[in-house]
Order: sequence, then structure tokens, then C-alpha cells
Amino acid sequence: MLVELNYVVFSFLLATISAWRYFKRREKNMLYLTLCFTFLTLSITLLLLDSLMWFPATITTLRLIEVTGLGLYACFTICAILTLRKICETKLD
Repeated sequence: MLVELNYVVFSFLLATISAWRYFKRREKNMLYLTLCFTFLTLSITLLLLDSLMWFPATITTLRLIEVTGLGLYACFTICAILTLRKICETKLD
């Protein structure tokens, strides 16, 4: 649980820094990074909630939370790939 909490804090910090840089410089790539780290924060938050469920929950609810977290992590991965591709394109120009 402590490891997931560290991941949540770190990914929230990354999302905040990239949002601050976007509003400061108005770079579109930073907006994509903000979206990317927001997906990561939500994914890890759902996994943290899954590990914090101490009351007897239904198996269906737990699996639904896990699948939603994995879906958000997949969105993070796709968004990160697209963002890095855009950053590399702008650096080459």
C-alpha cells in the first residue's frame, strides 16, 4: 500500500509540474504530458483503492476496478508514446 501511495504522489507531482509548464509556456506537448500523467495518476489511484478495500466486497466489483485501472494505464501508455513522438518531431525541426 505504501508503494502505491508513493506512485500516486509522484505521478500527481509530475502531472502538476507538466500542467504548470503548459500554462507558463503554452507548449502543446506539455498539455499532452499532463493528460498522460493524469491517466497514470487515476490508474494508480484505482489500484490503491483496490488494495485498501478491507471490507468484504464482491469479486465483480474488485475485478471491475482492476480492469478500469488497467484500461487507464493503457491510455497512459498510448498517450506517452504519442507525446514522445510529437516531442521528437518538434526537436528535429
